[in-house]
Amino acid sequence: MKQSFFALLIGLMAVFFACNTQSPAPADQQNTTTPAAKVFTCDQLDNKQYDITVSTGGKVDGTEVLSFKNDAVESSECVKYGFAAVPYTCSAMPDGVLLLEMLMTSEKEGKMTWTCKATDKQVKGTILWVKAGQDDIAYTFEGPVK
Repeated sequence: MKQSFFALLIGLMAVFFACNTQSPAPADQQNTTTPAAKVFTCDQLDNKQYDITVSTGGKVDGTEVLSFKNDAVESSECVKYGFAAVPYTCSAMPDGVLLLEMLMTSEKEGKMTWTCKATDKQVKGTILWVKAGQDDIAYTFEGPVK
């Protein structure tokens, strides 16, 4: 009977110690995940330039430089027609893509509404040019960071 009692006691102690051992806390475990990708922010647009190709109707219309500086954006070709640098709105998405909108105006040439998505490597979007006396012209553009 003593042997059964001691065997039972040893078995219970083994179960007790096995159940009370703890796994390492998450902070103690080695990090095996890859580091998070660097997220592109609206503030990082300052001093960025993109070499863009502008197309309409599926045909290339030209190339220009889209420049961001001091919370404003400027198109190298549009300034030639009186479209000065303008402020833009920017919304950062969790995946690092920036959603941008800007409205450029020229006293003689009308309005150009730009909508685009930008990353630290490229930009892609649309332009709608509205001018009195002409049909509206829709453009697409895209290009890499300069």
